[in-house]
Amino acid sequence: MKRTNWIALVLLPLAAFTAGCHHDDDDREQKKIALNIPKDPPKRPQGSTALTVKPGATPFDKTDVSNYFKTHNLPMNYTTTNDFTVDTLEFLTNAELATRLNGANAGLAETARIGFATLVGSFVFTGPPNAKAARFSRAYAAFDAKTGNLLMIGTLDQNERKPQ
Repeated sequence: MKRTNWIALVLLPLAAFTAGCHHDDDDREQKKIALNIPKDPPKRPQGSTALTVKPGATPFDKTDVSNYFKTHNLPMNYTTTNDFTVDTLEFLTNAELATRLNGANAGLAETARIGFATLVGSFVFTGPPNAKAARFSRAYAAFDAKTGNLLMIGTLDQNERKPQ
């Protein structure tokens, strides 16, 4: 009798678990649900807080950008902020920026003003373990002229080749 009880106690939960399993439901086709198109206009990209905007035709200048990069490095850059400087700052529209960067833009309206800063010096980005580091001598930063926020960063040239 005890053996029969033990077998029943083991098999009963196993049978209940198997009966509750829905592995056959995987063959059914899922219902397609239509997604609603957003009705509100898209929100302006925020970026990262960076520069203080001044009233007037020039919201910030090259000195402001240089001061920012004295305390803020480019993400994933393994050199220090002393290894690069701000070379130029110019104000472009987002459409002009997209042309300059081969189609990449800041996500703002085409006529929105952007402060485009070029940086020169040493930039080193590493990849996965045992991979060669990517070295660049020029980079850029794009700031929203309306808010002073940093919207984009990137490099401007191909990997440098080490002297042989």
